[in-house]
Amino acid sequence: MTKGAVPLGRVVLFLAIALGGAAFDLTTKSRVFASLGEPGSPSRTIIPDVLEFQTNYNPGALWGFARTWQHSSKVFAGLSVVAGFAIVYWLFVRGAAVDARLTVALALIMAGAIGNCYDRLVFGRVRDFVHFHIDRINFDCAIFNFADNMLVAGALVLMVLALRPERPAPEDDPTSPSVSEGAAQAS
Repeated sequence: MTKGAVPLGRVVLFLAIALGGAAFDLTTKSRVFASLGEPGSPSRTIIPDVLEFQTNYNPGALWGFARTWQHSSKVFAGLSVVAGFAIVYWLFVRGAAVDARLTVALALIMAGAIGNCYDRLVFGRVRDFVHFHIDRINFDCAIFNFADNMLVAGALVLMVLALRPERPAPEDDPTSPSVSEGAAQAS
């Protein structure tokens, strides 16, 4: 990707999703923890036998990965900061923000990174509260938060974008009128 002018609308789109998503995540965490209390407090059923709010702390990463590592919260907070700088550099210095879909995907990742990084720096661990389980089939998902959802959604969009076939640029497309006309004039 070469440097290029990034439309102001893409900057606004990125900031709205990244900052709005982080604010939504942090607000929901604060409200649920204030309402339910610390981990070990009774949970609140949202959909019987499927969904409940249950407070939990996670010192590791998504789904509890590396929760037993010493200083895992600090390591993951540092990685979030590095990822944040890399995202901003790629989108706005290298010009990748010209692609709206890529901007949205990376804004979702940034929103999740900000929300969980804040928790790691302020609380030393991430606040989780959404417990999805389907008792009828014995399925029990790890407790998570909306920042985790945004991280996963952004990563899924990135995977879809990476797997899609590339369209040739108009100047590289031999069927493009400008390329065909130029070739005809050169003969």
